[in-house]
Amino acid sequence: MTQKTTIAQTAIAALAFELVSGSDGVIPTEAHLLPPGPFRATDGRPSDCDAWQLDTAIAARVIALAAQQKNDILIDFDHQSLNKEWNGQRADAAGWIPRTLEWREGKGLYGTNIAWVGDTPQLIAQKKYRYISAVFSYRPYTGEVLEIISVALTNTPALDGLEALAALARKQSIFQDGEFDMSQQEIAALTTERDSLKTNVAALTAERDSLKAKVDAAEKEKAEAALAAERKQHGDLLQAALTDGRLTPAQKPWAEKQSLAALTEYLDASKPLPILDKQADGKGDGQHGLTETELVMCTRMGVTAEQFANAKKGAKA
Repeated sequence: MTQKTTIAQTAIAALAFELVSGSDGVIPTEAHLLPPGPFRATDGRPSDCDAWQLDTAIAARVIALAAQQKNDILIDFDHQSLNKEWNGQRADAAGWIPRTLEWREGKGLYGTNIAWVGDTPQLIAQKKYRYISAVFSYRPYTGEVLEIISVALTNTPALDGLEALAALARKQSIFQDGEFDMSQQEIAALTTERDSLKTNVAALTAERDSLKAKVDAAEKEKAEAALAAERKQHGDLLQAALTDGRLTPAQKPWAEKQSLAALTEYLDASKPLPILDKQADGKGDGQHGLTETELVMCTRMGVTAEQFANAKKGAKA
């Protein structure tokens, strides 16, 4: 089965809250992980969106995703689970948060029923660790919180370079099966670009069709002009041949059906019939009583009408 590899469009951030012990010094078994949104860090983050977003609907998705995980959520010391690839040290557990995160309206997202490990309660009681820091992924541009990645006890709420370390820790989610994960702004931008391209394509198509229509009209006009010129040339040639005797009136219907090339070839091989001209003294018609067919025969034989008529008379005598 072929897997579809895509890049998830997520960013990483960390936020810390001070651990709150009971008035009687009881070690807390719950931790405030994230406030309700929109919210920002005191150091000015985030920079890629107006604010982080977390509400009832978003929290429900985060809680559902945590519930699907195989393991409880690890609480380590100073985010060592993220640093171990760099420093090679162990990432001991300070405690575990069950996969049942809790959303409290108006307060935010909580990890409850925390099971502290070893001497962690003493470290908290002695104020050796004062803050709990949640690392979470979110959607750039919108700021929507996606997942709680890890939690740590720390004394340095703002950790330089934490996002880069968290990104390394989340490399399994960077390459994953599924569709391309995009923000609403990115989708809107691509949709706008698509619509713009569709408009441009429509305009270019209309321009192409207009140019094609103009070319077709020009070609048609050119063809009609050429046909008219050929017809005129054919008519002029036919009239000239009838006038000079290369064609007789009886041949006109036949000649009208011939193409210009065929008629030209035929007439080039024919000789004019001077016998059709009026006699210089105006008497007679120069045909010597011959029929149209006999006159054509004269042309083919290369004899005059008078010679043909005399031969005809001699044949009868």
